[in-house]
Amino acid sequence: MSQSIGISGIGVSLPENLVSTWDVLAPAAKIRETLKERLGCNYVPLATSEENPMLFSLKAAKEAMNEASVIPEEVDFIIANSLSNDYEKWQSSAFLAYELGCINASTIDVYGGCNTTGAAYHMAIDMIKADEEINTVLIALTEHLGGGTFPQFIGDGACALVIQRGSTNLVSLEYVNLNETMPSLGVMKEGGVIMPFSKDTSFDGGWEDQVDFNVEKYKTELKPIFSQISTKPILELCKKFGISVHELDMLFIVHQQAHYHLSIANLLGIKPSKVPIQYIENLGHISGFDIFISLKLAIQDGLVKKGDLLGMMAMGLGEWHAFLLRY
Repeated sequence: MSQSIGISGIGVSLPENLVSTWDVLAPAAKIRETLKERLGCNYVPLATSEENPMLFSLKAAKEAMNEASVIPEEVDFIIANSLSNDYEKWQSSAFLAYELGCINASTIDVYGGCNTTGAAYHMAIDMIKADEEINTVLIALTEHLGGGTFPQFIGDGACALVIQRGSTNLVSLEYVNLNETMPSLGVMKEGGVIMPFSKDTSFDGGWEDQVDFNVEKYKTELKPIFSQISTKPILELCKKFGISVHELDMLFIVHQQAHYHLSIANLLGIKPSKVPIQYIENLGHISGFDIFISLKLAIQDGLVKKGDLLGMMAMGLGEWHAFLLRY
């Protein structure tokens, strides 16, 4: 019988600066207050311009390792995301290995959006399955993109996971990765193959400020079908493991609008209480790893008990990752 692989530690690091979405962010973005209940978010943690996102990641990694009782020398591999890290620390995973003293760890960065949570998790599980010399993988994910208001108020922070062979805590049971055909909503005017960078290219802000996003196409082509699409990976996950979706005790969905979570629950025919939207209120959307922040909070609040089957779903950039854990 093969050994179980599970998450033995979760670390979270959020900025102390908690900003009111409806007093500060909504008026600036001209979001009408009638959407307050639909979005379900009243505050988001926002980092200052001086706060390095890697330091949030480092703090979260230390917490996860402490919770898992793992010393730096035991870490075999470090996976980090890299979208908004500091320009002085481009290779996030190598920075963490150095600062933590993980002298035996190989490192790799995963580049992408909210889907990096699922990609990094899947990679860690497969590494441990494939290589008997890899027993402990540290995943550290961070973002410093807060302050945005679409489609949910966006916060900053970091989350880290320690994934280990032989762990009986939050055991990995099944995994599904789906890529759906999506309407083309965002176009970067310069910086691609068709329109490459030139000596005259001028950036005003970060890369995300250079993207022309078609809000009208989002409203007419994606929004009407988005919840329905999002049920597919969850249903496929349950089918693959041989259970009914009703057997899930909790379903943690990447933070979008609270209405989106409730729509998915309705389409799946499960109780709204199984998709905990209360954690959106003071977090907003913090990349795909907000599912693990909510999971940790749910465990602390006693909403998750030993033996529970937990569905997890992160998505981004047209890619869905769903996985099944047993607590």
